[in-house]
Amino acid sequence: DHRKYVFVDTPGFEGSVRPARDVLHTIADWLGEKYREGALLTGVIFTYDVTDSQMYDSLSESLDILCCICGDKAAGRVRLVTTMWDQVENPRLAENTVLQLETNLWKPLIDAGARHMRFENSRQSAWAIIEDLGIEREAFLLQQELVDAEKHLYETFAGRALYLQLQKLSREELQPKKR
Repeated sequence: DHRKYVFVDTPGFEGSVRPARDVLHTIADWLGEKYREGALLTGVIFTYDVTDSQMYDSLSESLDILCCICGDKAAGRVRLVTTMWDQVENPRLAENTVLQLETNLWKPLIDAGARHMRFENSRQSAWAIIEDLGIEREAFLLQQELVDAEKHLYETFAGRALYLQLQKLSREELQPKKR
């Protein structure tokens, strides 16, 4: 196999010390630059730690933005990868968490063609995930919006999704706390 692989680890939107808008700008700048260079992505590997139950709550906003970055056309290039299976103490609980993800938070992506895969903490498992993405490449919606349509980030679906999330957070912050 003489293919060249480039892996890019992007910052997440939740739990980061950087504001979400800065994270989105960083991702958008890189995607736009690569698209202008003619480089298309084979896919996105979105990881989820099955042992971290607190991660589930903050996942919705990140997935909304991921959907807007990819668009429906490129959603089939997304692998929703669960990790840390070797650390699972309660397999039934972990399987239930995955079922909840597949039928709720991941459902829009799965319906658009994304697939769930398990990373079993081995080289073989890692390559299976990479090879499952195949060799086809696809322009992501955010790339097309920024480069082809020459939109500003705030005019894109991802930019608007982030703006709506920030508005929601602002409203929640302004609400009086219930005792």
